[in-house]
Amino acid sequence: MAATTLSRISSLRPRSPHNPRVYYLTFLSCLGSWMFGYNNGVIAGVLVLPSFYRDFNLPTVGTKEYNNVTGNIVSLLQIGGLVGSLGTFGVMKYWGRRGAMIASGAVYLVGAVMQTFCHGGLPLMFAGRFFSGIGTGGATVVVPLYIAELAPPSIRGSLVGIYEINNQLSSLMGYWCNYIVNEYIPSTSSRQWQIPLAVQIVPSALLILAAIFILPESPRLLVKKGNKLQARKNLAWVRKLDPDHELVNREMREIEDAIRMQNTPPPRVVHRHSGGKLGLFKELCWKGNRERVLIALGLMFGQNLTGIQGVNFYTPTVFKSIGFDGTKVVLLASGMYAAVKTIATILSLSFFIDRLGRRKLLLTSSVGTSLALWYIGAFVTAKHIDLSKPQEKSVAGWIAIVCVYIYAAFFSFAWNGVVWVYCAEIFPIRIKELAACICTATQWLSQFAIARASPTMLTEWKGGFFFFFASCLVVMGSLVFWLVPETKGKTLERMDDVFGTKMQAIQRGRLFAPRRPSAATAATPPTRPKSPSITTHNTNTSSNFLMPISPHTDEVQTLGFPFPQP
Repeated sequence: MAATTLSRISSLRPRSPHNPRVYYLTFLSCLGSWMFGYNNGVIAGVLVLPSFYRDFNLPTVGTKEYNNVTGNIVSLLQIGGLVGSLGTFGVMKYWGRRGAMIASGAVYLVGAVMQTFCHGGLPLMFAGRFFSGIGTGGATVVVPLYIAELAPPSIRGSLVGIYEINNQLSSLMGYWCNYIVNEYIPSTSSRQWQIPLAVQIVPSALLILAAIFILPESPRLLVKKGNKLQARKNLAWVRKLDPDHELVNREMREIEDAIRMQNTPPPRVVHRHSGGKLGLFKELCWKGNRERVLIALGLMFGQNLTGIQGVNFYTPTVFKSIGFDGTKVVLLASGMYAAVKTIATILSLSFFIDRLGRRKLLLTSSVGTSLALWYIGAFVTAKHIDLSKPQEKSVAGWIAIVCVYIYAAFFSFAWNGVVWVYCAEIFPIRIKELAACICTATQWLSQFAIARASPTMLTEWKGGFFFFFASCLVVMGSLVFWLVPETKGKTLERMDDVFGTKMQAIQRGRLFAPRRPSAATAATPPTRPKSPSITTHNTNTSSNFLMPISPHTDEVQTLGFPFPQP
């Protein structure tokens, strides 16, 4: 008997989720993050290459005209990203995750070709940046979402974190690519700036091929579309198990139950909240969903209020402002900045995110980045730094340079990657695509605002540029402490246990809460139960999330919010 029991337990014991296939698929889909990261890293250095300055007849560095041109080159990518992130909703809905990756890669590829062969024409460069932004915006929505839907819960944070790790690796490659072409290709040749921009073609082309021939469609999306047989096959293939294996059966049941509950709400919910094409938008405002949306929007907007986009896109200018001069030295310092970010991101998302959790990392990151910015701002203000003049090196200046690297490390520890992980995992599948598009659009909108304003802020505010973002970090760290719940170790289907939804409360209330007496039995006094309360508890489902239900009320409580019985 004991042997039989042990055998059953052994057969049900989960296999390690760390099988090579799930990592292989993650890295292939992360070609989309290479589109994003490499572009971010390469453009800052390209703008200061002598050949680029000459071929495009740029105005004098530091003037208002120069700031406008460079600001447009940088910020048009964000405008395109905003358009792409919103447009991806329809593509994902009708053509799936794979279709969205193919479309994003194709549009990005067109933009990369236009940038590479614009031959010094600013209008074509602007157009290429915009098209690349559309492709990048689509990729930043679909890739984290796709990875989160494929990942086993125990390593979901690390797998989605691989997206950000690849983002940093590609950004690092962009910085060092500029250093190499500046070192080995003469400034008289246009190839000096064309080669770094041409490299953008590679990840987009590879993503298209991977999505067509290798990457499977998301099992959760297939179940939502009613194709359960293919969903089971895809899930089994990703997990390297037989389609009828108990672990596959268990995961399929969880997915089907969650989608069934979301797709078949009680009549009362349908009557009150269905609104045709606006139905999903109304669901975003439901209690539980509303909190998720507000937290995700705050995190996405807050990521850019750390000042990272201004520092990333204008790293050479920042280093010039604190004492470095010469194109070679500035590009070298920028490359080391990217290396620090990459190492910190890898450590955070590979070793800490699924051990310490999301909240602790965000709080630690907020403290470290804020302190570094306070010092840099104080140094720039005290020394009366003028970007149009070379700066003398000093001990205080070297400390400021070290603080730039400290800032990069602490930012990458959490605000860099944890935000994307958190926003990819918290939404129910019924509204996941729409919520992801809106949140990512917010990221692109805030990126545009910061990238467009940063040249002027650096020139006119001087130390105030750093003080502003340091103050924002203090506020954001406080908001994380009070408002952001932990999601470590939760399956996607059990995020409702953390946030709750009105639909969840009503569905569970229908199943577990006492019913109102019918008209025929209204006159009969109800029998008082022996126990003072009824508690639903089931370790095999998420129903143990319910609070105790009083037999004398018609309300079910979730996260402290009462919802009437239908």
